[in-house]
Formats: sequence, C-alpha cells, structure tokens
Amino acid sequence: MPRKPKDAPIVCANFTWYLRRKPTGVYFADGRMNSKYQLGKPSLGTKDREEAFRQLQRLDHAKAVEVGLIDAAAVAADQDVTIEAGWALYIERCEKPELLGGVSRKTVQRYKSVRDKHQEYCAKKSLQYWSQISKANTLDYGAMLAKKNYADRTIVCEANMVCSVSKWLTEEGHLPQACRFLLKMTKVSGSSTFCYTRRQVARMIEFCNETEDLVWMGQVITCLATSGLRINELAQLRWSDVDLDVRTIRITDERSVPRRRQTGSERRIKGKRGRALPMHVEFFKVLQQIPRQADGRIFHGPRGGRLSDRRVLENLQQRIIKPLTKEFPTPPGEIGFQSGTVHGLRHFFCSEAYRNGARDAELLEWLGHRDSEMTQLYRHLLREDSHRRMEQINFLGSDDEEGSSFDVA
Repeated sequence: MPRKPKDAPIVCANFTWYLRRKPTGVYFADGRMNSKYQLGKPSLGTKDREEAFRQLQRLDHAKAVEVGLIDAAAVAADQDVTIEAGWALYIERCEKPELLGGVSRKTVQRYKSVRDKHQEYCAKKSLQYWSQISKANTLDYGAMLAKKNYADRTIVCEANMVCSVSKWLTEEGHLPQACRFLLKMTKVSGSSTFCYTRRQVARMIEFCNETEDLVWMGQVITCLATSGLRINELAQLRWSDVDLDVRTIRITDERSVPRRRQTGSERRIKGKRGRALPMHVEFFKVLQQIPRQADGRIFHGPRGGRLSDRRVLENLQQRIIKPLTKEFPTPPGEIGFQSGTVHGLRHFFCSEAYRNGARDAELLEWLGHRDSEMTQLYRHLLREDSHRRMEQINFLGSDDEEGSSFDVA
C-alpha cells in the first residue's frame, strides 16, 4: 500500500516549517529541519488551518527575533508601537462618543485599570513593544493575576482585553498582521455572589425600621428585593417611570436622548435594553411613603441628595450586615451573610421569583437579560426545595400510591 505523501514544507520569511497536526486536531509547527537553530515543535494553538498559517507567520517572526536574526528595535521602528502608546491609542478610541464606537465612562475607567496592571506586568518582563505581546505572555499575565487572587471572571476578562487591544492595533495598521493571536480560555460559570434568604432580608428591613436614620435603607432594600432592579437603576428611577394606576415600572436607556445627555441626567442601562415589569405590592407600599421632590427622582440619600451606590453599599455592610452577623453566622471559609452585597438582592429576587413559579421568559423580561444562561447564574435554589421536589416524584410506585416522606438531616 503506497504511503501517504507528506505535506510540502512551508517557506516563511526566516525559516522553513512543516505544518503538522496532533491527534487532538491542534496544529503545530515542526521546525527541526532548520538544523542550525533549536526551533522544536511549538504548538500553534488552533484547529483551524487558515488560522494556523497566520500563527505560523507570527511564530516565524518571533523565533527570528529570539535567535537574533531580526533586531526587535529595527522592527519596532518600521511597524510597531510601544506598550504605553498602544494603550493610549486604544483608550483614545474608547473615549469617543458611543455613537462613533466609543464606550461609557465607567467602561473606560475599567479599561484604564486593566491598562495600568498590564503596563506594570510588561515593565517587569522587559516587554517594550506590542509586537512582543503573544499568547504565551498574555496567559502568563493571567497567571500573575491568579496569584494575586483576582476572581476568575476578572482574569478571563483582562486576558481577553489584551488580546482585543492587539487585534485592534493590527486592524489599524499599527502592528503587522502576523502579531495577531487568539485566546481560547475556559468559560467561567457559576457565581460567587451570596444570595440572601427570605428571613435574612426580612430581618434587615426590620432592623432598618427600628433605627430612625436607617429607614431610607429599609426602603431601598425592600424595593431592590421585590423588583430585581440594579442599584443604579433604582437610584435613577423617576416618578415618571412608574404608573401607580396599573402598578408598572418602566426602565428606558436614555444615552441617545439629547436633552438628557446635555443635562448629564441620562439614564444608562447595562446592555442598553429597556424593559417593563409589574410592581410588587411591597414596592407600591414604599412609594406611598416617599414624598415627591423637585428633581423628580424617587429615591434619595439620608440627607436628601442623590442616592449613591457607594453610600448604599457602605451602609448595608457596616451598619446592617455587621451588627446582624451573630444572628446569621457564616462558617469559616464559606461565602455567607457577612459577604452580602447590594447586588445579592438582585440574586434574591430572581431566586424567590423562580421558586414561586416565575417562568424563564418572565425572568428574562424582569431582569433585562438577553438569554437564560445569565439568568441561571442568579438562581440559588434552597436545599429544602430540592428535597421537597424529589419527594413529589413517584419513581417506583403505582399512580394511585402516595409518595412517602422522611426527614432529612
């Protein structure tokens, strides 16, 4: 039987390679035919042949720099950009109006935080130019964040952002196309946000109502727990957004409304998706207790000013959760009541709504999510719910037999 002919070698700018595939389907470059240099068989990290060719060109360039065939400084002078300059160009693009491809102010601030950490990493590793940024050292950057105990979602987000900046720089002509690379990281699932129980939420509201200068916090907790609104959405809620006759709350994104934008009072919703949700009776009761003020906003801080996300979080953790931790102790090393956040009330709303029969389509509409995958992160089913449901299933008995029940320790 004739042997299958081998693929022809690929002659790149600096070396000659064979393009091979591992049993897993991932391509790798075989450079052992270049006997003068120890090029080995580096993986190209992709199962796509077209992408493998692009990665091979980049690998050829990187190996040439590594063995001294190419002067990195000379390449940088031709088509390259320093780490600081590359970040500056990207941030400048992000600060454009959103209509022209920019992002929100908060997103820019988050990007600047990533920039600062990445520039610090590059300085420690003596990386001066974006042509030196590769898949390997980007993953190493993620490993550095992991050692500093950053959350998994933060690590994935920041590593992907470095990849996005490199991609954008090549698209804009600041880097050669060979410098592009792709990252395939494990998708983070689950949530570390603590979800309160009904007893805990009721106790927090009761505690606030017992303290005169915390009554406003009791109102905030009640409305967040019974609406699923984000804290910034609640803070920006106006009387014109609620219809007390039909008990409906309407949230709309206003970043494209000129009058709101000019006055700096435009509402920005995550995902830019407006929504309407029915008003719970407890939410309605709170609104009946709040006097109307000239600015049109419903909720205000303790001194009558705008409701601040930071102020709400500080009061929740320092003046409410901390005094109640003895009532709701958290086992050592666990995420419990003492780890509670404002966002945990949104998880509480989703979990309780689901436990009480709300359908996926309703939860998607009420929470403003695009797909049910995100909504699933917010569900925290209680242990007794699972046991109760299991007891109701008749696996082995006849249709007319009643299921037995037992106590679970």
